[in-house]
Amino acid sequence: MTCPRCRALRLFAAIDGQVTYRCAACEWYYLLSAVAPTGTSTAALPAGGTAITVASGGASFTNGMLLLYDTGVSSEVLTVNGTATATSIPVATAVRGHLSGVTFGQLSIGLRFTGIGVGDAVIPAPGWGY
Repeated sequence: MTCPRCRALRLFAAIDGQVTYRCAACEWYYLLSAVAPTGTSTAALPAGGTAITVASGGASFTNGMLLLYDTGVSSEVLTVNGTATATSIPVATAVRGHLSGVTFGQLSIGLRFTGIGVGDAVIPAPGWGY
């Protein structure tokens, strides 16, 4: 994923196995969530699976879009990999197996910690000249 602070493609480590991740470069913590377009699967997606089956609305997911798949316990970030149809969304290979009825949506990344002075703005990483 692209780190909002580093502004570069980075490896993110899963902290809680669900939606809390840490950038491997700047080590800031982020929460992942799903935003529109969203959907619900109508078939299981096994580990190694390459297509999400939906009842309708699949065509609103575009090639290259990052998805937060399974917004519950077994969340996973998947990339749409091709042209989606109304009932099928092609994705890069899934790492985890997922049951039917899973909710998913376009990936949104936000800061994990907030408070006074934290989360008001993402401070650029050193060397950006800001």
